[in-house]
Amino acid sequence: MASAAEKDRPTSPKSNDDTEKSDYVSVIAHAVGDGVGRTVSELADLTTAFNEAQYYDFPSEPSEEPDYDLINFDITAPVQGQTRQERLAVVRNGIKQLWDPRRIQFRDKVAFLLGSCLLWAVAYWLGWSPSTFYKLYSAQVVVLIAIRWGVYRSKKWHYYMFDFCYYGNLLLLIHLWLLPRNELLSKVTYAFNTGVLTWSVVAFRNSMVYHDLDKVTSVYLHLAPACVSWTLRWHPDTSRFGPGKDATEAERQSWDNASLVQLVGIPLLFYLAWAISYWLKIFVVSAERIKQRGYITLFTYVTTTTKGVYAAIAKRVPNQYRPQVYLFLHMCFCCTTMLLSWICWRNFTAHTLLLCAMGVASLWHGATYYFDVFAKRYLAEVTKAQQAAMQPAGDTGYAEKKKR
Repeated sequence: MASAAEKDRPTSPKSNDDTEKSDYVSVIAHAVGDGVGRTVSELADLTTAFNEAQYYDFPSEPSEEPDYDLINFDITAPVQGQTRQERLAVVRNGIKQLWDPRRIQFRDKVAFLLGSCLLWAVAYWLGWSPSTFYKLYSAQVVVLIAIRWGVYRSKKWHYYMFDFCYYGNLLLLIHLWLLPRNELLSKVTYAFNTGVLTWSVVAFRNSMVYHDLDKVTSVYLHLAPACVSWTLRWHPDTSRFGPGKDATEAERQSWDNASLVQLVGIPLLFYLAWAISYWLKIFVVSAERIKQRGYITLFTYVTTTTKGVYAAIAKRVPNQYRPQVYLFLHMCFCCTTMLLSWICWRNFTAHTLLLCAMGVASLWHGATYYFDVFAKRYLAEVTKAQQAAMQPAGDTGYAEKKKR
């Protein structure tokens, strides 16, 4: 679909070069649309290869960063003596190599292996050395968030990263590495991690789908902080966390006890700081930018594209009041789950069972996804890739289809 700028651009007679360029764009659009459902602008890594071969003069800056890994293939063969149709065939062959069914399957097998290893590493470390688990968490969460930023930026989803779970993970990292002996921050992060983030696994149906890095990351961002808080509460590294060696008995008791004010009231103030910042960023400062560029936020997702409490209520509320209602319901959810975190603070068994239950829930959601959704979708994707690979290199079916 043409952008507004393209529609307003004045037309001019096409030269042979323009016609040839249009043919290349048509070929790529056909391959992308029929083969992988991607847009032409996402093939940013092809820009250099096309320019070197003088096939097509892409813009110097792609309109959107790629959201998947491109496999290198040779489309820079000498062009001397080649006809336009021969060069178009080279482009077709390159794209078919990129989405060969074997490569799709190999990619997903590797992702499955890495996702499984991540789960094993977390489970092993929690049993082997729970007091140092925060180190594994810190290293993994930084890498996962960096990868997610790159992927989400390419898909125009990066405004998701202003959501509460990222704020909660940021506070936890600050506590772990900058203020490890701050009692107030330790209880605020405990309330967030054991409350809001843990119960979000159920609220947002986080799924442990091993071959899908995005889904694995979502589970990790919600459950791993809860595991860190579990270790800090029941198996702390006393040389780094908790009261210092010179602490009085009263200070030690204060660290060991937690009231509702400490686990609900004070964390609520931290929550309000995030909520106000989120409101200003999403609904005031960047509201027009989000609308114009088609960015997706969690607010638009839960109020318009999903089933559930948020969507059901949003449909009954005028558009101008939906942001307020959304944040109010979000705050109610946070307060309720933080109340439950107080029970876990006082009882090791309850705390442990909660984490196990949420882990099982994520596995159940993953199993449901694999057998109810993924099996059919994956078969269709591989079948489509196989059909594309069987299409003759010089086929001009797209041009003929376009003429009809």
